[in-house]
Amino acid sequence: MSDLPIQPLTLLPNQTATDQVFDALHAALISVQLAPGTKVSEADIAKKLDVSRQPVRDAFFRLSKLGFLAIRPQRATLVTKISEQAVLDAVFVRIALEVECVRHAIDRLTDADAGALRKSLGQQHEALNNKDKSVFHALDEAFHEDICRIAGHTHAWDLILEQKAHMDRVRFLTLSETRRQTVYRQHSHLVASMIKRDADAAERQIREHLGEIRQTLEQTRTEHATYFDAS
Repeated sequence: MSDLPIQPLTLLPNQTATDQVFDALHAALISVQLAPGTKVSEADIAKKLDVSRQPVRDAFFRLSKLGFLAIRPQRATLVTKISEQAVLDAVFVRIALEVECVRHAIDRLTDADAGALRKSLGQQHEALNNKDKSVFHALDEAFHEDICRIAGHTHAWDLILEQKAHMDRVRFLTLSETRRQTVYRQHSHLVASMIKRDADAAERQIREHLGEIRQTLEQTRTEHATYFDAS
């Protein structure tokens, strides 16, 4: 475990230790720095992060509920491999929910909401210029969460989070600089349609944006075969 790309935590007073451990592990899992199939243990992670075992145990449980970890009593905990079917299921659920959120967001959109979306685009553009893949991914997530918030359906984002663990890792693996530019352009077009209150155009754009992973999934599996479930 000594070679894991996880740094000791400096715990912040305004956030629980469990939340901070969860965030650190979640980032490592999404970026496949904690690669699918890797064995992990509470004791080793606690030592690596320089925290007690309890917040690690709690974070492990939360990550297992999201589908990232397989906790096996009396045996090593494993980082789950990516399931192709789970990716496709997550895409289906996410499109269904976000199409409705986009339409509801257009109905409820205020000037302040439009400003928040434009600000997000500016931050994404800055991350593009800085070639910061991890920051761009986080901003991408926040952008979609914002749409659910504007729609008045924050619970929809909670449901999406529960479904998309396998999808997230595929998205990160395919998030090349060219792909990030495409994502930014798609986000920009979507925001423009939302501000114009063109719900039909916005629906087409969100469907295309979220559905593209289906077209790249087979190639991603070929390029990263050891990360995928063999079934």
